[in-house]
Amino acid sequence: MTILFTQYWDVTPGRYDSYSTFICNDYNPAMARLGIEVIGGFYVAVGEGPRIVAVSAVERHETLINALIQSEYRIISNRLFEFVCNYRNRVWVPSGNIQEAPYRIQTGAWKFNHYYNVLPGKEKEHYEFVKNECLPGMKSLGVPVTGGWRLAVGSGPRMLAECTARNIEQIAKTINTSEFRRLVRTLKKEYITDYSSRILAPTGRIEVPFIMKEMMKGF
Repeated sequence: MTILFTQYWDVTPGRYDSYSTFICNDYNPAMARLGIEVIGGFYVAVGEGPRIVAVSAVERHETLINALIQSEYRIISNRLFEFVCNYRNRVWVPSGNIQEAPYRIQTGAWKFNHYYNVLPGKEKEHYEFVKNECLPGMKSLGVPVTGGWRLAVGSGPRMLAECTARNIEQIAKTINTSEFRRLVRTLKKEYITDYSSRILAPTGRIEVPFIMKEMMKGF
């Protein structure tokens, strides 16, 4: 079972260049040594901050717990705070609303994420609506739901519906359809509360090294 460890922060003004060097040369390699694979780096293009979102994945909760108690994690986190502010983190587990595939690096992917709480007593109806209408509806609009997550550790809305697109134009076209508005309106009226959404753009700090590594395998 894939578990997501998501971290959110803003870059401290005036530290962007040194921050970029630190993330690529120190932070991401340290996380990999600890067994936490950083699989996505995004900035919030539309929606509330913090502006940077780092997504990491593990397959076993013991791996995450063991990493977080290591001195190397404490040291690299303290160094991260030299470059960032407004830090927070969350741990997400699969919600069970969709078929979960292994979570891997997705090159060039934009995310259209939806956050909310399910109304008490509406869990079954919410599940049926998501399964029978949201999943096929978003797929037909070209921005499929590729992940359903439940908040295990952290604050904020407890459900995350993760949609994936190739670019922001595709997301904009979806938002401008009557079908999308119907789905969100029905969700908010019948099944959920505390709804918000974000559009996340890839930073390239994860995807570019991954692409280069894959290209070099043949040499």
